[in-house]
Amino acid sequence: MAVWTLGAAVFLLTASLSTAWTNGNVRLVGGQTPYEGRVEVYYSGEWGTVCDDSWDLADAHVVCRSLGFLNGSEAVVGGKFGAGSGRIMLDDVSCQGTESSLAQCRSKGWHVNDCKHEEDAGVKCQPKITLDNTMTYTLDRSAEFSEVLGDLYESQRDCDFNIIVVSAGEPESAEPICTHRLILSLNAEATFLNLTHLNNFTMEVVKECRPFVTDFLKYLYTKQIDITLSSAQCIHKLASDYKVKALQEYAGHLFSSLLPQDPSFESQVSLYDYALSTEDPLLKETCLQYLAWNCEALANSSAWSRLGAEVLGALLSRSDLVVPDEIFLLQALERWILVKWENADSSNGSTNLQVERELLGGIRFPMIPPEQLYDIQFNSSVYLSQPALYQAKILQGLQFHTVSYQKLNLHIDRVTEDYSPRIYTSPTWSYTYTAITNNYNYQYRKQYNNRHYGSSQSGSFQTPKHPSLLFQSQMLYWSVGIHMSRESCRNRGYSCEYSSYPAATLTGQSSDASIRYDNKVLLICNDAYVSHVQEFKNNVALLPSNSTLLQSFPCLSTYSTFKFVVRPQYNFYN
Repeated sequence: MAVWTLGAAVFLLTASLSTAWTNGNVRLVGGQTPYEGRVEVYYSGEWGTVCDDSWDLADAHVVCRSLGFLNGSEAVVGGKFGAGSGRIMLDDVSCQGTESSLAQCRSKGWHVNDCKHEEDAGVKCQPKITLDNTMTYTLDRSAEFSEVLGDLYESQRDCDFNIIVVSAGEPESAEPICTHRLILSLNAEATFLNLTHLNNFTMEVVKECRPFVTDFLKYLYTKQIDITLSSAQCIHKLASDYKVKALQEYAGHLFSSLLPQDPSFESQVSLYDYALSTEDPLLKETCLQYLAWNCEALANSSAWSRLGAEVLGALLSRSDLVVPDEIFLLQALERWILVKWENADSSNGSTNLQVERELLGGIRFPMIPPEQLYDIQFNSSVYLSQPALYQAKILQGLQFHTVSYQKLNLHIDRVTEDYSPRIYTSPTWSYTYTAITNNYNYQYRKQYNNRHYGSSQSGSFQTPKHPSLLFQSQMLYWSVGIHMSRESCRNRGYSCEYSSYPAATLTGQSSDASIRYDNKVLLICNDAYVSHVQEFKNNVALLPSNSTLLQSFPCLSTYSTFKFVVRPQYNFYN
């Protein structure tokens, strides 16, 4: 009876048709046949295009199958089906090829891109062919069937498989939930229930996560779930414990909204430890990204001394670490080492020294000015425990500052990142632009110390041409601008064919082919934390608005600071 009822529900659902567009729907425009054209995707009430950065055949497969075609035969780049108009909806799309919609694929997020319409992506699809060589059109209402399955789960009608939910160490807390063996057996993510060999299954759940078990089990029926900030960690833990990978990954994305909420960094460090225990690479990277971008505040917090060597080593390996300068990072590391010495087990002395050497090896001594390099031997509290390492690294730094690019390039170790800058925010390398936003209208405040003055939307500053002492007297002048619309941008003399606004510009003049500039702009929320870092592409960075959906770590305030960071480095790695 239960099977017949489900079959009847399927029939009723597939017999009706709706023309309403939903987010993620796609269409093809500008092709010579119905199965080729420029890809346009629907989002939030409007159609827009997709940038061809990283566009490949796996992306084409997803587009073509979602339109009812057999497969993609070609991923078309370079706007070959004509340039679109309006917004560019997605950029850096990266599909596995098995997704049912572009909205399920990885990307920079809706409306975030650094492209022009000349880069609009397209596809060529393989049509389904019947024996009489006519086109086959497919009606797919399967998404609505999840609602029927959700109702079935909640009603427990004709259920035949008990899931016993119990809290650890509290057998009296056992609570049975009756489910449907057939429905769960259709979901590959529910294999942990061992449905073919058992009549019931016991789920041991930590007490604080008991309220969210029902939502978790209902997801196994419907593959849909609503997650709030209060339920995110429990849903993630349940998905992790029972290897429900898609849900685990989705819940992990939501932690970007949680991380900025604790200025003490205790929660962030705890969450990183949780990510390690669950072996979730996405959650681990989300935590590391936040800690790296906010490393100055982390290093000045009480949580710094309690960091484990593993997370500290992971941070020191990154070039996107945001700190005033490299000497700040060395001094913070030495403070960490001194605290560990005080609490160290004397029987593990050799192990502790090895960890110390590995961490100090992550400091980029060539990025430290010569005067500060010289002072290390006198001012460092750790120097005497590792004199050989310090001497070798100081020598490496001094060579960088006194030997020409041509000579260094003959012998450079291209594996090391020692000669690449991090994101240094000291006035030597950065420029700060502070604004109060109100419905994206920016009013600019006076600043100081290489910070913006005046009420216009532009400014200028200067930096050394390169960190090496050889360029100490050579300064570069940089012009910066924040453009809220195409009109205000054109008023400053730019071409302004950007696909979205606001946009930041940073331009400087350097003709030295041995030096390249990997410049960044930081979005700082309410002077409290770095919410986003955007790279410049051809002197332009397209900025996310103060939207909870578009910034890496959402900023709910209307107060923003833009910090422009100049990052020169030798072309060793080309």
